[in-house]
Amino acid sequence: MISTLNTLTKALVIFVIFDFFMFFVLEVIFWMQPFVYTILLEMFNNPPKTLDFSTHALVLKKLFINQGFYNLFFAVGGLAGLYYLNKNKAVGYALITLVCFSAVGAGIILAITSKAYILAFLQTVPAAFALFKVYPLFKNELNKSN
Repeated sequence: MISTLNTLTKALVIFVIFDFFMFFVLEVIFWMQPFVYTILLEMFNNPPKTLDFSTHALVLKKLFINQGFYNLFFAVGGLAGLYYLNKNKAVGYALITLVCFSAVGAGIILAITSKAYILAFLQTVPAAFALFKVYPLFKNELNKSN
């Protein structure tokens, strides 16, 4: 059995980490930019007709900051997972498994609750492929330690 990440799987994991980090940047740093909130509100939310997008963005600002930091923490978890692959493979694979599982779950919820199907696809599919490859490596490392 292969005991390390192959290049494709590592690239998928890095894509998942980048995806989380990109949404941190959009939701925390650039949220109040009209270009950003207009696109995201149209895709995710479709605000009530009584509120214009700028008012709705202002109302949701703190919520998006909170959500953005969740994304940052998952990105950091993924980076820590990659780092720990050289120190303690079980820990590294555990962190990567958690991050990929979270991306798959969040992508499914995004597809169910919004019109952001392309974003949901881009969040879910690479993470699912990476999870499919990483989880057996994680199980293998756990079995070695028992």
